Amino acid sequence: MKEFDVIIAGGGMVGATAALALAKINRRQRRLKIALVEPIKVDSNASPSFDERAVALSASSVAIYKSLGLWSDLAPLAEAISDIHISEQSHFGFTRLSAKDYQLDALGQVIPLNETGPVLWNSIKKFENITVFCPNEITKINSKKEQQNNKKITVQLDEIKNQKKQELSAKLLIAADGTFSNLAKMAEIKTERTSYSQHAIIANISTEESHANKAFERFTKEGPLALLPLTRNRMSLVWCQNEAHCKETMKLDDEAFKNELQRSFGFRLGKITRVGGRFSYPLALHLPENIYHDRTLLLGNSAHTLHPIAGQGFNLGLRDIAALVDCINDVLESGEIIDFGDAVFLEGYKNKRDADWQQTIGATDSLVRLFSNEFFPLNSTRSKALWIVDKIPFLKNKIANSAMGFSGESAKLTRGLK
Repeated sequence: MKEFDVIIAGGGMVGATAALALAKINRRQRRLKIALVEPIKVDSNASPSFDERAVALSASSVAIYKSLGLWSDLAPLAEAISDIHISEQSHFGFTRLSAKDYQLDALGQVIPLNETGPVLWNSIKKFENITVFCPNEITKINSKKEQQNNKKITVQLDEIKNQKKQELSAKLLIAADGTFSNLAKMAEIKTERTSYSQHAIIANISTEESHANKAFERFTKEGPLALLPLTRNRMSLVWCQNEAHCKETMKLDDEAFKNELQRSFGFRLGKITRVGGRFSYPLALHLPENIYHDRTLLLGNSAHTLHPIAGQGFNLGLRDIAALVDCINDVLESGEIIDFGDAVFLEGYKNKRDADWQQTIGATDSLVRLFSNEFFPLNSTRSKALWIVDKIPFLKNKIANSAMGFSGESAKLTRGLK
């Protein structure tokens, strides 16, 4: 049996970043031994973790990648967000956020997943204390009684190609295997799913005029429509619609799709000139009954899958990683023999993160419900609210700080500390 300090199931954006962050911990000449288990090769077209989507990194998320020494490799792929324009279709109210108002170069950066994956995995190869098992999947977790006796968790690994089996053990198992986490089911962690009765349409588009590093969030009758700036003057589209409308929209040819999008977004960037490949997926809030159980900790979409309305899901996962690094560092620096896979440690981590979870998840869910409701008095209130926020610095600053990931307690990695 091979022994590790931490086993990470899932080598997507969160799992790969977690492996790199934990592997860099070096306190009292102690480095953690990390096992990273991923069933699909990164360079495979079948990998859902690194598909055509783009993700908007908040300023705090960029700080995390800078602290990990990864930003120099990611920066050439990224496009800065200097301004965010928030509006509602057919209403006058809007809010503008600008980096220059906060003496920043950018409010965030947009990176494409299909180009980011190889960067993270190339970095992983440089770490001797990260052992990669790919293509492999975890098919079994040992019993609770064995875990209590050994103060470790043991998993069975199956190699995808030849079904060769082996066992790994560690103090902590991190489930970073996505929204429908198999590890969460194996650990007997129940997840509650609340459907938003919406689907998101994803595509890259080009427009007549330059995006000038502006991001747009436009609330339509069907749901929110977001455009994020990409390199080569492209934009990443996230267009939320009810299921029936989404099915009809996905059937449209490119020309009809462009016309439909133009009607919803308007002409702030001139005509929409090109649209790339499209795909869609259903939107729901996924939350577990508990974030951990018997040495298994949920991370990323396994821990919280949010509506993309505010682009906070992945950023929340990165802040979770930064906080976990802080908690483990504190244990190692103290010199005490503390088990960072036991319930006491994991409850401490949970308490450290709870306020951010409550605020981010609550705000995201409230936004969806507020801007997806066509009750007439709410229509008027929403428009006025956007106008008021734009005119009151205190309210505007609160929204900006939340968007940049700087509200509440900040972990060392988000402050540029290692």
